[in-house]
Amino acid sequence: MPIRYITSWNNKAINQIIDVRSPSEFHEDHIPGSANLPVLNDEERKLVGSIYKNDSPFKAKKLGASLISKNIAMHIKKKFINNPGSWKPLIYCWRGGQRSNAIAIILSEIGWEVFLLKGGYKTYRKEINNSLNSIINNYKYIVLRGKTGTAKTKILEMIINKGGYALNLENLAKHKGSLLGKLPKSSQPSQKYFESLIYFELKKLRKNKPVLVESESSKIGNLYLPSNLLYKIENSPCIDIESNINARASYLVKDYSKFILKKNSFNELFLYASSKLGKEVVNKWKKNYENKNWKELALQLIVEYYDPLYSHKKNQKKNLSIESHNFKTLNHASIEKFCSYLIKKLY
Repeated sequence: MPIRYITSWNNKAINQIIDVRSPSEFHEDHIPGSANLPVLNDEERKLVGSIYKNDSPFKAKKLGASLISKNIAMHIKKKFINNPGSWKPLIYCWRGGQRSNAIAIILSEIGWEVFLLKGGYKTYRKEINNSLNSIINNYKYIVLRGKTGTAKTKILEMIINKGGYALNLENLAKHKGSLLGKLPKSSQPSQKYFESLIYFELKKLRKNKPVLVESESSKIGNLYLPSNLLYKIENSPCIDIESNINARASYLVKDYSKFILKKNSFNELFLYASSKLGKEVVNKWKKNYENKNWKELALQLIVEYYDPLYSHKKNQKKNLSIESHNFKTLNHASIEKFCSYLIKKLY
């Protein structure tokens, strides 16, 4: 069956997208949802490249062909052997060259209808670079603004689950946006993949409905927000989320329960805060941490660190507040009630 060369990865006939680049290339960025089945792993790719450059292109091609053949055979045996004849994969490599063509030819000879992305990953990345700003500008945003511990991210999650439109940037960034924000057992994506995820999340949404987004600074962990998305966040109307300090402290203890025993994360916070607030303040935090006084520690962090930081940032924001909501308690029922109200009002 002939290979079908296409320039878009959005063809509805495709059952699976396969990225045949090396794991490190895949990690830097890839089409979300694609499977990484490399025809050359990182070590093999480096070896072939070294021989090509320093010894002989002919030797490099012979070695590359043998390694690629071995890896394709392994993928057929482990990944494709049970696929029906109706299976239609899209294959891509760096620029639609030898790596993707090698596996595409074999799969098409077996009898599967194979699609190959012309220009490979470079075609995809060019589309993201050209379209990200315009797709961000396609939507109207409503910003959730509130102090630390007011369940803003939880509200976004619940809005999405209820069928509303929200862009959960902290979820995409794998980071909660503070010095304690790194998610356990998870690493942040690359900058390029973060941008890919934003593009695909927005692509799912209808353009005539407002998108809820949390107020963010220019960085979430190590990742930068696209400049025009940051502009939208800083200039769109907002809903102020408020709650009393005790409710917020209790919510933080629950929300950060996975972080509490990660002493390294707290040590980073203590070290950073010492230079800003002094050792005397931070030593009180350390004492409560060592004694596992989580609620008292949360109260101290709110009063002495997070709230002053929030007030400083809020003074720099230009957002027009269109509504405010004050939670007496931040339990599941109260958050769900508020989300149901927002869904009814906005959608």
